[in-house]
Amino acid sequence: MLRERWRRFAYFSLHRLAGSSLSKYYREFLALERMPSLRLKELRAHRLERLLSHASNAVPFYRRCVREKEDPILSDFPVLTKRDIRESFNELMSPELLCEYLSGKRTRGYSWMPVQTGGSTGMPTTVIHDREFRDFNRAARLYTQHLCGFPIGTSHFKLWGSMREINAAKAALHQRVAGRLAAELVLNAFRMSEPELDAYVKMINESSAEHMLAYADAAQRMSEYIRAERRPVRPLKSIMACAGTLTETMRRSISEAFGGARVHNMYGSRDCGAMACECSRGSLHVLDNKVILEIVDRDGAPVPAGERGRILVTLLANVGFPLVRYDIGDVGAFSRRSCDCGLPTGILDRVEGRSVEFLVTSEGAYVSPAYFVHLIGVVHNPGTIRRFQIVQHARDRIVLLLEVEPGATDHVLDPVLKNIRRDLLAMFGPRMNLQIDVVSHIQESASGKFIFALNKTGQLIGK
Repeated sequence: MLRERWRRFAYFSLHRLAGSSLSKYYREFLALERMPSLRLKELRAHRLERLLSHASNAVPFYRRCVREKEDPILSDFPVLTKRDIRESFNELMSPELLCEYLSGKRTRGYSWMPVQTGGSTGMPTTVIHDREFRDFNRAARLYTQHLCGFPIGTSHFKLWGSMREINAAKAALHQRVAGRLAAELVLNAFRMSEPELDAYVKMINESSAEHMLAYADAAQRMSEYIRAERRPVRPLKSIMACAGTLTETMRRSISEAFGGARVHNMYGSRDCGAMACECSRGSLHVLDNKVILEIVDRDGAPVPAGERGRILVTLLANVGFPLVRYDIGDVGAFSRRSCDCGLPTGILDRVEGRSVEFLVTSEGAYVSPAYFVHLIGVVHNPGTIRRFQIVQHARDRIVLLLEVEPGATDHVLDPVLKNIRRDLLAMFGPRMNLQIDVVSHIQESASGKFIFALNKTGQLIGK
């Protein structure tokens, strides 16, 4: 439609004015659908060779690890852990980026930016996205919308977390303009009490938008509410579920609640961006021009297609802060089958994330685990919180454990604890008995998994 085309043109023009090359990378993603598989392999090989050569010669962390290799290949590089990133943060930067980072001065207005993961393992991590990767990753996110049936400019609901709304703050002007041009109708996934869910359903029914971008757990919460209250909802065509593990039970529940909408799984993270997305035929395609994914066993050896293993991520851009064979903390498997949709990329059979649970406010409203990831891991973490665990023992009692870096002083921690307490009580209500303990170590579960959000009240959702 003419309106969508105008929005698309204006959206990309806005980013060009900011110095972004977003449109160039977006065209590359669209070209994947016509790209021969051999051409894609050549493109990947070229980008990987450039990345590994740069990392091994210019980045201290990797230069130290592969110093004896003249022309290293991917398997010569060690597995990169979250602990490595925390302990060798400066050594993972290129000299140019390190100079700018330490000086606090960027050579360009549109440049690199630090990105703090919320810590879906309960362990927040900070990485840096350079200028090229920021464009590449934003283009990848837009392409996943295209795969799900609502390309940029198509009106859609965005069931997403917004701390700004909770804190009564406004987004920057350019962000508000970009959101309008992207035709986003925002529903706050951090505000999901029954009155708010009722308002969201009303908004959907009164709108003509036919698509939704949503946190997987928030979409599941809405579907549970719709069924429990027997609310009629206008059918949607497609829903992209991301920022969490989408189980088949959740997929069916969400689809049924929204009138048979096709539910697409999108796999990504804050530190690595979009990595895979389902096409219209249900295949979870890896974005092979942007990332290389490996599925390995405990010893780092590749496992055959169809077998589960740890996911290692190599970003084919981001030379300023290379992530090579990064253990993101997820488990998955490659598929043995191919897809006839036309995309010449690899296919994931499944991705299994961490197990997390909704908590409940003193008034009975559910709170998404993504809220804690964002609040504690991103908004109020000055770099001293290593990981956290929040446990609800009763409707009115919650205990938050914070594992902090050794040597963290009260001067640094006191305002952090004050702000976390303020925002948690704003969400859970002033009657919540909130206990915050700073500890040196948080114990893993009996199975060895670390679960950062636990509900022990017996009032659970999304199981």
